[in-house]
Amino acid sequence: MSRRRRVVSPRIVEPQGAGLLFLLTVLVLTAIAGAFSAGVWVTREQAETVALSVKALEQERDDLRKRIAALTEETIVLKRTMEIDREANRTAQASLREAQDERLSLEKEVSFLKRLIQQGGGGILKVQDFKLVSADEPDEFGYSFTVSQLIREFGESAGKVEIRLVGKQDGKEVIRALDKLPGSEPTAHKMRFKHFQNFEGRIKVPKGIEPENLVVDVKPSTKKLIPVTETFAWTVGG
Repeated sequence: MSRRRRVVSPRIVEPQGAGLLFLLTVLVLTAIAGAFSAGVWVTREQAETVALSVKALEQERDDLRKRIAALTEETIVLKRTMEIDREANRTAQASLREAQDERLSLEKEVSFLKRLIQQGGGGILKVQDFKLVSADEPDEFGYSFTVSQLIREFGESAGKVEIRLVGKQDGKEVIRALDKLPGSEPTAHKMRFKHFQNFEGRIKVPKGIEPENLVVDVKPSTKKLIPVTETFAWTVGG
């Protein structure tokens, strides 16, 4: 009896080296894809962060511009307010000086009228509009003023007007009439008018004397006319 032989079918065996290479390839591709995906996500996040920062800076810039504009407006208003205050202060001071001058003038007129009543006089004079300016020569000054009659129907006022300089010399008070100040002219004024008369002349100030005041003495020769003395501060105008 013959022996039956078993035929063994051949098996296909995959080489282990090829499978391992395939697996490694898949892993590497997966890792690359993951790294790429992760890289895109980080870049997008950074871009969004930068965008938010830029927006915040733009908002801050806009707020700063608004604050600067508001501060500029406040500065303009403040400067204008200060200018208005200064102008109001100057106006108030000018009004105060005018009121003081007017009050002083009224007080003088009241004083004149009182003297007129007390002494039984019929007319009263007033010295006004006194001005003092620099002349061409050194230490030489020009002056002008007006003497007027306050009583309209009084008539003619006659007499003379004299001027005295009051100042300091070596710390002491000195008084000089114009006839004692060489170069000054006229040394006295003649007065004769019905309503008013203008006067003018020159004063030569000696070296060493610091002028402080000028005194105008009106000495009438007309009866019932009261003598008048007015003092003016040494203020040289333009």
